Amino acid sequence: MFKKCLFLLVFSFTLLIAIPTPAISYAQVIHKVKYGDSLSKISDQYGLNLAELATLNGLKDNSQLVLGQAILIPGSTYIVQPKDSIWEIANRHVISEQKLMSHNNLKSRIIIPGQKLDIPRHAKTNIWAGTYFVPKDKDRNAWMLDHFQNSLSSIFVFEYRPDSQGNIIQVNENEAHTLAWKKDLPPYATLTNLSEKGFDTELTHQVISNSTIRKKLIENIYFLLDSHDYKGVVVDFELVQTEDRENLNQFVKELTQRLHPKGMEVMIAVPPKEGDYVPDYSSAYDYKTLGQYVDRIFLMTYNWHWPGGPSGPISPIDKVRATLDYAVSVVPRSKLMLGIPQYAYDWTIKEKDRVGTAYSTQHAIDLYTRYESEIHYDEIAATPWFRYVDEEGTLHEVWFEDPRSLLAKFRLVHEYGLGGMGCWHLGITMPQTEEIILEEFNVIK
Repeated sequence: MFKKCLFLLVFSFTLLIAIPTPAISYAQVIHKVKYGDSLSKISDQYGLNLAELATLNGLKDNSQLVLGQAILIPGSTYIVQPKDSIWEIANRHVISEQKLMSHNNLKSRIIIPGQKLDIPRHAKTNIWAGTYFVPKDKDRNAWMLDHFQNSLSSIFVFEYRPDSQGNIIQVNENEAHTLAWKKDLPPYATLTNLSEKGFDTELTHQVISNSTIRKKLIENIYFLLDSHDYKGVVVDFELVQTEDRENLNQFVKELTQRLHPKGMEVMIAVPPKEGDYVPDYSSAYDYKTLGQYVDRIFLMTYNWHWPGGPSGPISPIDKVRATLDYAVSVVPRSKLMLGIPQYAYDWTIKEKDRVGTAYSTQHAIDLYTRYESEIHYDEIAATPWFRYVDEEGTLHEVWFEDPRSLLAKFRLVHEYGLGGMGCWHLGITMPQTEEIILEEFNVIK
């Protein structure tokens, strides 16, 4: 069940055209909008250029702010707002109360509006950052790669597919791989098990259980990488059935044996698990064995809630942490990549059912601005959400990511000493994402 909605995302996200422009200066201070706040008031209070502040936060200069909205502020100075508390400020910036107090030489938790606090930065660590890349036309590809190259180590061109005989169905990637090399972003080919049925369990079984077809597919993967000058392959076989656990292990083993001697790398995307057979429907993914062969494992730590199910957080921090606790116990940390969602889910709330739609985080920002929806923040899940009523009178509930939730996930990369992270997918990120990445990490090239 976990991965059903990614099939929907592949198609719905290709319709998105707006790509926000990151601001120049890095930022790590997060301002929570309260009554009476406006972009002009905040920019004046912090001594910032209004247009640059708006751009950094994916807003227009004249955008109306909404209660609870998280605004990223360049620099390290936070100005205390009415009803702020030490706990809330520390939690928002993913630091302890003690660290915030000691850093500012505070002897008491009493703070007053207008007081300036310096938000301590986390020491930067080196990170390998890759992301899925859905090709557009050549000019669009070039623009995206040029625009986001500073926050990336590589891209995963999405997507190639096998047929039942082990042949590979080509994707029109419009020279994305060539353009990526020019930007010092070694490209990987993403191989999925998508068919007209969605993520196809039967297709997967056919190509990995039959030794002859499996060998043919591996040779075709090698030929694809060699002919297109790909650095490696990302295997994104989803909804693999339990009975194919050993077949998947064998496929990955034989694939690495074929590619590694040629200097080619193998990555695999896996669903989140809290134990080898927890949940049981993801038990085909043998973290420990796969980790022995591949160069990296991309943890798809998202989609705990999806359009076909009840509304809720896409990537709740407690579930992400549980996945990491298990993953680091069986896979070298240097091989693990934390998957970061860069999209929102919008559910219509009706009496009997809820129907979800996927779109970019930037679109979620546009929606709550348009409908002036108050932003709520689930402290347990570390995820924002809001509701609105559309023109037809239908109630909607939207869960998405904002600077607070992203920072919380990025800090897990530090905490667990992971080797990398990545997102689904480039081109639908919000401007704050790149800014926080560059403030938190040294991106390996």
